[in-house]
Amino acid sequence: MATFHLKQVGPLAVEADGGTWKLRIEAPASLGGSGTCPGPTDLVPVALAACEMMLALLTAKKLGVPLTGVEATVNKVYRSNPSRIGDMEVTLKNVFAQLDPQWHEKIKSAVDTCPVLKTLEQPPAVRTHIS
Repeated sequence: MATFHLKQVGPLAVEADGGTWKLRIEAPASLGGSGTCPGPTDLVPVALAACEMMLALLTAKKLGVPLTGVEATVNKVYRSNPSRIGDMEVTLKNVFAQLDPQWHEKIKSAVDTCPVLKTLEQPPAVRTHIS
């Protein structure tokens, strides 16, 4: 089990502490945040794209064909009623162009195992305690 600690560090800002790293998260500028940090709903699409990208990089490395210059773009569509992330689209760039076509399916299969993707497909139980 991993435990992360969050504390308020500004009127609408929190700092997440993972032990060896820290990340500042703020309300979006449209809600009074500074606009200089990710908002909570930015973290989900970024985590998804980073997870898929890491799996492509790790798999290519295991195949003996390490990749360089890989990039990703992720689009997030926000929905209402209820307020939520509605859709996300990830595009990984500079992956297949560097690989022999024989490796394409292995990379795609690895990306499809992304734990963030699987979590979104089968959401976990969430319990919130407020004191």
